[in-house]
Amino acid sequence: MATDLRPAYADIDQELFDVDQIPMTSRDVRSVGEMLFDVDYLARQLLMDVGGDDAGTLLRSWPTMVAAAEDLWASLPGRRPGVDERDRPITSLSAQAATIESSLSGRKAWPGQGPTNPRIDQMTQTLLNAAALVRRYGAEIPHEQTEAHRDLEAARTRIMHGLYLTAHAVNVALHDNGRDRVTDARESGRRVQLAQHHSPYAVAPTGVWVDRMAACENTARSYLSDRFPHALAGEAMRPVDDPGRLAQALANWDIQSHRALARDLAPANVLLITRTQGLIAGASMVLVDAAATAGVLEPSERLVPAIAEAGRSWSNLASRWGDLAPPGARLEEPLARAAAEVRAAYRQVTHDTTTLAMPEVIATRPGLPQATAATLRAVEAGTELAHVVAEKADNPDLIGPARALSRRAHNDVESGLASPPTEGDVVWVSPADILAKRLVPLPPPVAETLRAASDATVEAAGTASALASLHDAEHVSAVSDAQQQRPVPRPDAPQFESATLSTGPRR
Repeated sequence: MATDLRPAYADIDQELFDVDQIPMTSRDVRSVGEMLFDVDYLARQLLMDVGGDDAGTLLRSWPTMVAAAEDLWASLPGRRPGVDERDRPITSLSAQAATIESSLSGRKAWPGQGPTNPRIDQMTQTLLNAAALVRRYGAEIPHEQTEAHRDLEAARTRIMHGLYLTAHAVNVALHDNGRDRVTDARESGRRVQLAQHHSPYAVAPTGVWVDRMAACENTARSYLSDRFPHALAGEAMRPVDDPGRLAQALANWDIQSHRALARDLAPANVLLITRTQGLIAGASMVLVDAAATAGVLEPSERLVPAIAEAGRSWSNLASRWGDLAPPGARLEEPLARAAAEVRAAYRQVTHDTTTLAMPEVIATRPGLPQATAATLRAVEAGTELAHVVAEKADNPDLIGPARALSRRAHNDVESGLASPPTEGDVVWVSPADILAKRLVPLPPPVAETLRAASDATVEAAGTASALASLHDAEHVSAVSDAQQQRPVPRPDAPQFESATLSTGPRR
């Protein structure tokens, strides 16, 4: 999607536009297209690790997300006068979500009143931010032109795809919640009536919500059928014109992650930190490969495998911290915003619209030397961050959701990752705690494997850091030359592209 919006930079002094400076701003500096990409990313992440305990918070958050999506949809330029048939799917979905919100209001039965889901709330806020930017710059879009029209259709498709993935995630959580209820009933000797449709686990009180969320999911899917790949093929590309962006994003990420870890320990924040470090490792492999193809980095048989191992270690550690994050846990906003900017900055260099670009394509991009240097420095810094995260794993006061910790403890013992108890089979978490959904201290196997995963991450990150440091020196002169040749951008009046959903000041 051809979007290039940096509204926050207009409020920053000119000297802060230097690549060696860090523009510290409290506002989201991503373009609308990048925001829609990120909603899709967050929805996929939600779908991959959603659980039954999340069902209530997800259900409460769903209507608000649909309302935000409808607001963005309505703000897109080029709407036809009168009734626009393109609006019917989102209007229908909004009506379905409104009835869900009405049913939840004042309801004493499950799920009742309670917290919303922070991940859906993050997507909701992103959609609202995107709508505000479109309203600000939408009048400048030549929507009558073919390229702009196709780009707008791609935007509608992305909005609906994010809603579809999220609705499916809510349904998965509802089914998992029903499965947990059936398991608990069987273990306690109680009888439970299985549902005859959808899934045997669509039991009361979740069954009615399965039906209603299935209707929402089907509405979104019907819009996407035979449309998704075709519409996204018309998405316009925004050129890579900001070589220093990735360095600034990674520097800000390093600051925000350390600030979060220095404050009170919150597993949800540690989870985001470890996941983002895994993403940095994965993107670094792509950039190193492209840099070797372009001839700006000496090929190495050791560097990429070392970064890959560090990425696997970070991802494994993230899955374990994920067990400790309770449903409804809130992320620190500056940390979440910094992580989103890291994702957007990497995508600017490594992707062609929806897909990962080939190394030969990335090799031709003008910002590759700076991006490679920045990502190698981030890999170097990863070992220090791994040590800080490992310290958090030694905290004796760590707690987490009873059901997740019970499963993890038994799985780690059965797989041989944790030391088996000498007394034979052990119930690591009380069934009463599981049924009451309490937060409990870490069972010994979970604490043991968390520390082991932390130590493995420190070792893998250290190896990758040492090799990245050796290759980083090769980029100093190349990046310095590129910076000297690059003109100092100024926060002048907005510049616009022909096929642009929302545009604004460039750096």
